[in-house]
Amino acid sequence: MFTRNENGEVNLKAICNEIYGWALTEVNRPIESRRIGVLLCEGDESSVDMAVYQLVFPNLLVVPVGGCSNVIKFTNTLRKWLRKVKMYCFGIVDRDSLSKQEIKRLYENSGVCTTKLPFIENLISTPEVIKCVCEYKKVDFIPFLHSVQEDVMKHLWRTLKDTIPINISIEKRESIKSLYLRASTSSKEVSKEVNPDNVLYVFRDKGITSIISSKLGIKGKHGYYSMIIELVKMKEYQDELRHAFSRYIPVLEPYEDFEN
Repeated sequence: MFTRNENGEVNLKAICNEIYGWALTEVNRPIESRRIGVLLCEGDESSVDMAVYQLVFPNLLVVPVGGCSNVIKFTNTLRKWLRKVKMYCFGIVDRDSLSKQEIKRLYENSGVCTTKLPFIENLISTPEVIKCVCEYKKVDFIPFLHSVQEDVMKHLWRTLKDTIPINISIEKRESIKSLYLRASTSSKEVSKEVNPDNVLYVFRDKGITSIISSKLGIKGKHGYYSMIIELVKMKEYQDELRHAFSRYIPVLEPYEDFEN
């Protein structure tokens, strides 16, 4: 859609020129069918990110610009360009491990917000989305969900065990009911319990989609991404998926009143 070099990277000046050209055309459309601005996100035109955000924000032109740093850099610049034609520019990136204070600072400094879950992979792996996937694949939802939750809990346990050498063993046939993490500093103590009910939301590992795809018999995580993109395009799943995604994506509020 937009100009990229041979490495697939976007050029700031080129993309600003192209989006500004689009905006000049868009503002002349009837107001009821006009999009109000642009949303910059991570990934490229074939990424699941773009498919998710297009579904959630039909009144915005969704433009993937590569990595997080590009989203931040481009959003600031494009806001100045699009202000001339009274259009908005928003940016969104994966939350990753950002604290609430860091999220607030990111928005205040650059106008970029974050997803409410760590990665886009978590967004497409919630129980709400898995329910749609199971319906599409004709798989019994509840047993499948419990199986995924159990596998993710075991994966997290193995990661912790390998990172922090501890002499505790768990039989393969046993399920892990909870993992409790606690850290103490000179000024405070923080703790977090991870259990099957919340693990799909808090598990900060993009490999979560590989676990699901393996259990579905799909070839790799990219096969899972492709299936989500396919479901997003299917009318019978759009409302349910839009609702599922929207729960973990912030509302994009107008930051200027262009009417005055």
